[in-house]
Amino acid sequence: MKRYLLILILLLAAVLRLTALSRYPVGFNADEAALGYNAYSLLTTGRDEHGHLWPINLESFGDFKPALYAYLLIPFIKVFGLSEFAVRLPSALAGIFSVWLIYLLTKELFTSPSSPPPESGGGWGVVQKIPVIAAFMLAISPWHLHFSRGAWEVNLATTFILSGVYFFILYQKNHKFLNFEFCVLSFALSMYTYQSTRIIAPLLGLGLALMYFKSLIRYPKQLLLAFLTLVFILSPLMLSIIRSDASSRLSGVGLLADDGPVNRVNQLRGQHSALNSLLSRELHNRPVIYTIQFMKNYLDHFNGDFLFITGDLIPRNRIPETGLLYLTDFLLLVLGVFYLFRRSRPHTRIIWLWLAVAPVASALTFQTPHALRAQNLVIPLTIISTAGIYFIISKARYSKALLLLLFTIYTFQFTRYLHQYYIHYPQTYPYAWEYGFKELVSYVESVKDGYDQILVTDKYDQPYILFLWYSRYPPARFQGTHQLTIRDKFNFSTVRAYDKYKFTDTSWDKVRDIHGTLIVAAPDDIPEVGVHVVKTIYFPGGSPAFKIVSN
Repeated sequence: MKRYLLILILLLAAVLRLTALSRYPVGFNADEAALGYNAYSLLTTGRDEHGHLWPINLESFGDFKPALYAYLLIPFIKVFGLSEFAVRLPSALAGIFSVWLIYLLTKELFTSPSSPPPESGGGWGVVQKIPVIAAFMLAISPWHLHFSRGAWEVNLATTFILSGVYFFILYQKNHKFLNFEFCVLSFALSMYTYQSTRIIAPLLGLGLALMYFKSLIRYPKQLLLAFLTLVFILSPLMLSIIRSDASSRLSGVGLLADDGPVNRVNQLRGQHSALNSLLSRELHNRPVIYTIQFMKNYLDHFNGDFLFITGDLIPRNRIPETGLLYLTDFLLLVLGVFYLFRRSRPHTRIIWLWLAVAPVASALTFQTPHALRAQNLVIPLTIISTAGIYFIISKARYSKALLLLLFTIYTFQFTRYLHQYYIHYPQTYPYAWEYGFKELVSYVESVKDGYDQILVTDKYDQPYILFLWYSRYPPARFQGTHQLTIRDKFNFSTVRAYDKYKFTDTSWDKVRDIHGTLIVAAPDDIPEVGVHVVKTIYFPGGSPAFKIVSN
């Protein structure tokens, strides 16, 4: 019976992550287009969009992002072509695989033969249902589901970390060296996938090594071989970071890039009678103020409003009026924490380690709380919630009735989430996913031969990559024929021109005297009268996204 339930849950996870994948989320954002176009470029030329030969890190928008997702895309692009479905499919499959992995992980955590027997009232049969419940909870998790449906490298990275933790527990169970190697490989691959994981994976790995040091040191040859394997796998990554600007992302969004704490130091020192007194210098300085800011950023990720009510502040990372977790997850988390502290199992400490480490990378930036960078937090939170469910049904006389009640409540919350996602999300934040570019590029490509040049508004995020993607522009022609702009304060740059296209400010007062030109403008940049608007492209809610002017 348990096997059939797991199959049904995996089918549910697949349906939720694969249905209408090319159409929802509505639109196709610049980061997705960059991954897809670079995979296409690697497939056809062996180089990324800027001409780098088989890079470890992709130079995208002036930022160097881990390239593994783009490499994994190559066979999907080959089979499905340059489509939204192809680009999003690896993340969706990783999300489905994570549901299976959390089943396996919680099976080891809760039903391992080495675990203590269940307390009276629940029975061993109840304990054996826990992995199935954990898989179900992750399958319908808003946080996990959201990042499984776009081309999010973080979702793939979280899957690798989940795999690494699972194989580590297996190794502790049987000390088979192959499990240790799979653990090391999984953690290493996560670091090739997403920036934040380059902090999370080492911290989690180091924590596991310290917690299980006595066990690991009993097999020194295996430990040494695993370490050498790790060094071998990560060497190309380390060399890439040293030889390139692959660390530039942290300098752009890192905590130290924020001038706010420094300004606060100066403000506080200014409130002393002696600006540079010993007391003011000791109490108000960069280490102190940045430490305080880091702790605030860290704790932001456990804020109830962030987790249960509104979610992330960034529209691309949030669903309207919906938290990252369900409201009733709060009760389950409280009960789960109580149960795990009261009935500690052999590997419970791994959950607390993961919970503690998960927000660290995000806390090192000045944009917090951040659902994307801290997405791996969903795994320990799901396991703790599952422990809360076990606590309820193991202590209650009417456990089946309570399970039915919980199932009913979650069915309502889940139905509301799907309603918000498919109905209101596209109309509330259409600009977050660069909606309209597909129709725009199709139209512009059909008429561009009648114009000397095409001016495209730069008000939307990285428009050049979306034009490259949707026009199937040959990467060999693009490589070496364009220039990146100087990086902005966030260390991003862009391409201002290629072929007939120029991406610039298209305010009417700046472009009205440029003739023989097709102008693609944001609606606010074009007057209501006296302009030859040949086409208007609309957002799903009916408001204009682009006005196309023939000049």
